Amino acid sequence: MKILVTGATGFLGSRVVPRALAQGHEVVGLARSTTAAAALRNQGAATVAGDLTRPAGLTAAFAEAGCAALLNLASLGFGHTDAIVSATRAAGIHRAVFLSTTGIFTSLDPPSKRVRIAAEHTIRTSELDWTIIRPTMIYGGPDDRNMARLLALVRRVGVLPLPGGGRRLHQPVHVDDLAATVLRALSADAAIGRSYDVAGPRALSLREVVAAAAAAEDRRVYCVPVPARPALAAARVYERHATAPRLKAEQIARLAEDKAFDIGAAMRDLDHRPRPFGVGIAEQAAADRQAAGRLAPAADRPASIRPDRLRRLARDLHAVAAVAGGPTALRFAAAIARHAPAVLRTGTLDAADRAMAQGSHTYHPLPGVHVILPGGAFGGAREMYCRGVYHALPGFAPTADEIVVDLGANQGLFSVLAARAGADVIAVEAQRGFASVFVNHAAVNGVSHRIQLLHALVGPSTGVFADERARHGATHWGGDVERLTMSQVLETGGVDRVDLLRLDIEGSEFALFDEPGWLNAVGRIVMEVHPGFGDPATLVGRLRRHGFEVTLLDNDLRRVGDLGGASSGYLYARRAERSAGIPAAGTPAPVSARVPG
Repeated sequence: MKILVTGATGFLGSRVVPRALAQGHEVVGLARSTTAAAALRNQGAATVAGDLTRPAGLTAAFAEAGCAALLNLASLGFGHTDAIVSATRAAGIHRAVFLSTTGIFTSLDPPSKRVRIAAEHTIRTSELDWTIIRPTMIYGGPDDRNMARLLALVRRVGVLPLPGGGRRLHQPVHVDDLAATVLRALSADAAIGRSYDVAGPRALSLREVVAAAAAAEDRRVYCVPVPARPALAAARVYERHATAPRLKAEQIARLAEDKAFDIGAAMRDLDHRPRPFGVGIAEQAAADRQAAGRLAPAADRPASIRPDRLRRLARDLHAVAAVAGGPTALRFAAAIARHAPAVLRTGTLDAADRAMAQGSHTYHPLPGVHVILPGGAFGGAREMYCRGVYHALPGFAPTADEIVVDLGANQGLFSVLAARAGADVIAVEAQRGFASVFVNHAAVNGVSHRIQLLHALVGPSTGVFADERARHGATHWGGDVERLTMSQVLETGGVDRVDLLRLDIEGSEFALFDEPGWLNAVGRIVMEVHPGFGDPATLVGRLRRHGFEVTLLDNDLRRVGDLGGASSGYLYARRAERSAGIPAAGTPAPVSARVPG
């Protein structure tokens, strides 16, 4: 059969033409440039000059080709279909196969969708013996625009963020399988006047697609879900501001759709026999390696990561999206992917946290409360605000008109949170080096008047700062400070009761609870516990004897009976009911905005 082929030098055409020639067909390729014509002649095909963007010359070009059939592999998305159909009929060509796309079924409304639907209508209402082939995502070879990029990505990163968790279905078809099916359509009488969806043998979730690509490269890639809507919003912002965007919002939106298709008709009428995706992507990866002259040595593979850390990573990304917003979560996911080797090697997100240092971020850790912090505080804010390690249980978040003591205030993240919620705060920190950062955080958020910052050591007979060398070697140690008991903290702050006590004093908590008296003035306690400096059971027992209900949480914020051999965990304590010896809540003493020297 003598076949006129449009799009003969494209991704699919470059596979169809040599296959058709090998099967004994005569091929005439429509060529709009001398370069395209030379490429086709080098394969053994004849050519005819023509350009789909210039309809006036198509009829003459189609007639000159003198073909019995048309194989239109050029896109239907550019509005050329009316001219192609007219030229085909005028040239006396009756049999025609047109390549469309399953993209016409998207729930989105890109301009090309309307053009393609109109093109299919033109074809169906023509007097041609037509067949429409609608492939789904096509892959195979270094020139594909889909899986080649994915293979390159999994070679570089060990962690990959997936919008919507990668649950939506995809059904890629290998370009060589599609080429064979397209050619069979030309001689299949049953295909005349019919449209076919052409895809791979079965639908796979995007997560499965990534896993197969990673396996093909002998890599281990961990998929981390990110919320689809924030990812889409971030992509739209990026697309508006990028001169030549490499990622478009429509691509993200399409990932949120299932793209699974019934290929039964194509298998029956066209003998469509697609290879499994795992086989096809492995062949593509092997061909890429051979072309590049490279191997995939075990030394280059990412370090393993425990499943519990992977689950924690996924939860952290969800938490960042919920508290800091989708664009921030997407940026953080990209930072994780970019620093994946360090993340996997250390089992921490420190490298990704540091990558977020530019600019500032806004957090919404509690209803009606927002906090603005510079990017350098992202790691602490991710723990404090996004994971909510100190308000993980109901009823423990600071609220308006409360007295809060923040012991081990560090750079002031909890103090600022409590003050933004409307509480008055006494913050105690032993390292003077945090003072300037603390004061800046309070000022930016307009809560300096609600916070009094004291520089003091409390409970120093145990914990990290019990060792003088450790104190002076601390990164933010700015000189010796006075030592205060907890009762002295309350006295200095001018209060006789505390609604909420937050502690993170690196093991000194065990000595703190040896001090008499002050515990009766406290209503709620939330603290990080460091079992290396004492037995958490002693704290639990003492608090229960003072009328507190106590809950222990592990580092994943799950309730546990004890902290076992964990390096740290969290203790939440709430007074069951106030006894006669505990002062009732009254008007709090004024809290100064000063920062004592």
